[in-house]
Amino acid sequence: MAEFQIRVAAPADAKGIAPILAELLKRPKLETGIVEGLNTNLLRVLQTPGTTMLVAEADDGRLLGFVSLWTRWGILDQNPSGLIDRIVVRPSYRDKTVSSALLEQALGACQAMGCGSVELVLTPESTVDIGALQGFGFEEQGKRYYLEIL
Repeated sequence: MAEFQIRVAAPADAKGIAPILAELLKRPKLETGIVEGLNTNLLRVLQTPGTTMLVAEADDGRLLGFVSLWTRWGILDQNPSGLIDRIVVRPSYRDKTVSSALLEQALGACQAMGCGSVELVLTPESTVDIGALQGFGFEEQGKRYYLEIL
């Protein structure tokens, strides 16, 4: 297994994220339009105040996974709340420590931004283990509801 490090994402990482998504979709590669859309969305994430994206990069330069998070303030909050909305790792690295390392670094980023609490949203493409969440102290609370309006 290749060694890896976690770092803050950069605009050039869109081309490294595309192979992760292709592997998730079981495709040899993604179409040019999809890669361009990834690039646009990555730039939006990186330019939006309060958002952060971290990537797991192997020693050979390949991206193994990523996590995105953001902070928000509520009218009654004394501290911002963190929201981890994606943890995605290449299927071939899911049984490794990549997901846990991304989660640990995302929690550290939330803590550094002064968050008083952190919520994690498990989406269909999220690859974090429930046992790992419990190991970090996460508790399941209530239900979330989703409405797609576009």
